[in-house]
Amino acid sequence: MKHLFGLPNLLTLCNLFCGCVNVLILTGYLQVPNKSLWIVSLMGLSLLFDLFDGMIARALKIQSPIGGELDSLADMVSFGLIPGLMFVELLKSLEPGNYLYLLGFFITLFSALRLAIFNLDTEQSYYFKGLATPANSLFVLGLFWIYHNPSGPLYMKSLFSFWLLLPLCFLLCYLLISKIPLFSLKANGASHKQNAYKYVFILLSLLALVFFQISALVFVIPAYILVSLVFRNRILS
Repeated sequence: MKHLFGLPNLLTLCNLFCGCVNVLILTGYLQVPNKSLWIVSLMGLSLLFDLFDGMIARALKIQSPIGGELDSLADMVSFGLIPGLMFVELLKSLEPGNYLYLLGFFITLFSALRLAIFNLDTEQSYYFKGLATPANSLFVLGLFWIYHNPSGPLYMKSLFSFWLLLPLCFLLCYLLISKIPLFSLKANGASHKQNAYKYVFILLSLLALVFFQISALVFVIPAYILVSLVFRNRILS
């Protein structure tokens, strides 16, 4: 019982709680002012809890199988169901009468596959095979934010199209289960020189977020994939 409610697991449960509240907001069961800001804030908290639960577990050397399973279950809600709901809402907003908007839930289905594969893959300690569910969620969050914020610095609602977003949904599904090596920000024992590309990416990403806020995510995540492809050999070395 003591280990069941240790600090890492409590943080994981906080991640899950934020995801559950986001479900209520996205489905309309919880009405809040400035809906998109609430969704962004709760997903941001989920990301922080997801980051620190594993970090603290490793630092305190209290990693456990139940912690790993709990983390995946929480991620399935916060970074699997939530981006699926966001994509469904985007597609439905563009063509309410076209029930193909339900295909937005493919994001959720492929996130489940992604998490199952990740749990069994022992090679993803210092890099990822395919797009991690949090990164995928951030990209979808960027789209959602741009669509719902006409005062944003990158307002491009007029460019949104049902038949553009649907193929994009399928592309994200592919990336989730692909074997493309994508770098992780975890320490990998490499020198600062070898990790220089990561530092440059982080710096440019922070600058983009400063100037374009949440909207920048639609560029940061593709840039992350591009940088990983360019430095593929270094990632695998």
